[in-house]
Order: sequence, then C-alpha cells, then structure tokens
Amino acid sequence: MAVDPIVVGVTVLYFLVTIYIGWWSKQKLKSATDYYVAGRQIGSFVNGLALESTYLSPASMLGLPAYIFILGYPFWWAMAAIILGMPLATLLTASALRKYAPTSFADYYADRYKDEKLRWLIGVIVAFGSILYITLSIVGMALFLLAILKINYFYGVIIGTVIVLLYVVWGGMIATSWNAAFQAALMTVAAVIAAVVMIVKLGGLQGFHEAVLANNPKFFNTASDPQPPHAFVGTWLAIVGWYFTWHFGFAVMPYTVVRFFTTMDIKTARRSIFWTALFAGIFYMALQIIGAGAKVMIENYHPLAAEAGGKAVGVLKIIQQTYQVGSVLDYSMIAAVEALSNPLVLGILAAGGLAIAMSTAAGWVMVVNTLVTRDLLGMQLKSKYAQENPVTTARIVSIVFLIVGMIISFNPPALVLDLSGWAFVALIASIGPGLVLGLWWKRATRTAMWTTAIIMFFLHLYAWMYAKFNLGHHAWFFLNQMLFGDNKAAWIVTPHQFWAIPVGFILFVIISLLTSPPDEETVQKYCVELTENV
Repeated sequence: MAVDPIVVGVTVLYFLVTIYIGWWSKQKLKSATDYYVAGRQIGSFVNGLALESTYLSPASMLGLPAYIFILGYPFWWAMAAIILGMPLATLLTASALRKYAPTSFADYYADRYKDEKLRWLIGVIVAFGSILYITLSIVGMALFLLAILKINYFYGVIIGTVIVLLYVVWGGMIATSWNAAFQAALMTVAAVIAAVVMIVKLGGLQGFHEAVLANNPKFFNTASDPQPPHAFVGTWLAIVGWYFTWHFGFAVMPYTVVRFFTTMDIKTARRSIFWTALFAGIFYMALQIIGAGAKVMIENYHPLAAEAGGKAVGVLKIIQQTYQVGSVLDYSMIAAVEALSNPLVLGILAAGGLAIAMSTAAGWVMVVNTLVTRDLLGMQLKSKYAQENPVTTARIVSIVFLIVGMIISFNPPALVLDLSGWAFVALIASIGPGLVLGLWWKRATRTAMWTTAIIMFFLHLYAWMYAKFNLGHHAWFFLNQMLFGDNKAAWIVTPHQFWAIPVGFILFVIISLLTSPPDEETVQKYCVELTENV
C-alpha cells in the first residue's frame, strides 16, 4: 500500500487548523481560570460538540466498529446505550454541578463530604483513568497516521503525542474546547461519508444487507437465536451488560462532568446535551454501518485481500507484521475504508479519526492537570511554585501524562475498547456513587465515599485483570472458574465486569446507613439547593 498525496493533503490541512486554534487560544489566556475551565464562556453548541468528541474517543471510532466486526449485530445495543444515556446526565449531574460551578472534578467531593483529603483519593483514581484514555487516544492517532503515511506504528505514536502537546500546552481548556468542537463536526462528517460510500459500493441498502448476510449468516442473530454471532452476545445478560456499561457513564465520567464547568450557565449546560446527542447519534449510525460492512469490504475489496487468501483477519495480520501494530483488530474499521479505494474518503476519515483521538487525549489531559496542579500540588501540598505559576505547572503535568501514555502506547495491553471499558467501569463503580448519591441523597456519608471508592476501585481492577489474563477475556465473569470450573458453556458474560457498578451503589448505601449522617448545613448547601428546580 502506497502513500496517497490526497490523503496526506487532507490530513495536513486538518493539522494546520488544529495548531492554529491552539495558537489562537493562547492569545485568549488571561488567567488560570481561562486555562482550567475556559473562563466559563463556552456556548451550548460548541460545548455540545466538544462533549461529543471528548466523550466518544477512539474507543468509539475504532473500537465499536471493531467489536461489531467481532461480535455482530447485537453489539449495536451498546452503541445505542451511549446516546440514550446522554439525557440522563442533564437530570443527574449536569445542571446541579453547573449551579455549583467548581473548577476541579474533586471540588464537589471535598465540599459535599467535608474532607479535603478526598482530593488525593479522587486524584489517584482519575489519574489511572486518564492514563488509560490518553493511551488509547495515542494508539488511535498512531493507527490513523499509519493509514495516512504508511509509517511504522512506533513513529505514529511519537508524532501523535507531539501534536496533542502543541495545542494543549499552548491553549489549555480554551484550545481544547474549540478544537474538540471542530473535531466533532469533522469526525461526524467523515463517518457519514464513509458509511454512505460503503452502502453505494455494495449496491444500496438492500445490497448492503444481503452482502453482510451472505458473508456471515449469523451476523443479525440475537441472543434469542439458537446460533448467536458470538458467545459474548449469546445471552441477554451479556447484551444488557454491554448496554448498561455504556449507558450510565456519561453522567459521572470526569471528562464529561468537567465540560459542564466551562459553560456560561445552567441553561447552556442543559442545551449542550441536545447537540451532543444529535451529533453523536448521527455519528454512531454511520459507525454501525461501517462496522457491519467491514468484513465484507476487507475480504472482497482491500488491496491485500488476495495476498491474505480473501480473509479479513489475514489482511489485518499482514498489516500488523508490516507496521508492527500491537492490537491489530482496532485497524479493521480503517481497513474497511481503505477497501473503498477512494483516497478523498480515506483522507477525510483519517482526519476525523485523528480529531476524535486528539480531542479525547486533550480532554483527559486537562482533567488530570487541573487535579494535580490545583488540587494536589497547590491545595494539598501547598507548593508555592504551583500556586504562583499554575499555568506553567499545568503544562508540565500535561507533558508528563502524555509521555506516560505514549510509553504505554508502544505496546498497549489490550484493544482500545478494552482499555476504555476498564477505565470506564473502574471510575464509575468507585467514584460514581459518591457523586450521584451525594447530589440526590441526603444520607450520603464521608465514610461511604472513602470505603466505596477504595474497595470498588481495587476490586474492579483485580476482577478485570483476572478475567483478562486468566480466563482469556475481560468479558467473562471473574468468578466463573470458581462457580463452574472449566465448563465454558456455563460461564457467565459480564462485559468489562459491569456488575461492579450496581455493587458500588449498593455498598455506598449500606455503609451510609451504618454511619453517622452528615450535618444539615452541608446537606442543604451541596445536596438540596443544588438539585432544586433541576
């Protein structure tokens, strides 16, 4: 596969725009508040698009089509769940937190539970999630750079990291917000164009459906059919598990919650969700089509199909061997678009892919550098340098986390969707209950916050890693061998160990009821008043 000048040209134009936005944003920086939360002046349309591109990540653009490629049609429910979960954020957290108007993700926990030391706990847990999301974003950038320049994956990781550094270090949250909005529009348009061209290539909607079915007769089967497409969608518990995992997270994940801090007011925060859901819905419909048609396209039209004996996995293995790609199944969506033999479409898609990867990386870098610089160094350790030079310190922290993510990206431990799900459930199960119940339940206590966060964080990390490395995949319930021995036919599927989410809420409630209630003044200020008229 040769480098195409049209693909390169479209991508270079994209890079120039993002770097210009970073430079322009630097001129707008006048205070640390501008750097951390964009001066709270971001409108609903821009914030809605920024929410879309920051939240969806390469786990969406690469991981979800790859999982449809692997698991078949039932995985569409997981994608629908993300869109349906977005309005939930307005009710549970968005409006209330914008009324509270914090600067850092840890502010609410420290104030609601009257414990400044909680900044350490939140900081450690969020740092873990940040590193995984930054890693999967850099992996995504490297894969798209491979598609554009046909360079070794190793160099793609380095180049992608440097580009993110340029505009995050320059412009902070202002650059991140405007770039993310631009990137959301670009990635949505890119996915729609690729999906439409793919449908046309296969003879329209009916031809597309028939081609997918001919390639895999089980593709459209569900858990009710005798032969589901894959064991991981072979029961309704598994399908609901995928759905539930992605449904709840939008309301409590740090990088979406922080975006509400940047808006002008409560109404803007609410309206942001409308734009997010609209564009994300269009984006996901396109990704579903691409994922469904990927195997057909690769096996019939990819330039390497003949060399691979007409097998999609064979094509991906050749790419892996040629460019030293780690988790090659993540490349399946790009390979499907390469099979269209349309350099303009590939160029637009690659630019859109870089957009979503860079946006997610930047969003998480901003979350973690605010936590480390302001909360830990400035407020907890009383660092004079961090207090007097907050923006410079935040830039240094950004560089450190990006370098850590880059190092892990050279040899990622799992597919991008696996990394996303690992971070996703670990965060939701550990600190999600304390946020939601802290806002809506007067009885939520500090002891419950500490205990739930610590137990569920480490329990989920252990369960995910045990299932991944001992049972072969994170989707297997980690106690399967203890319950069913080696009888795999009886094993339970629990995607990303999603059971940890309800268990985290149950644990939080039980401990709250067993410990002394918080004082009335705290409850009134950080629970009752924040949720009034929401």
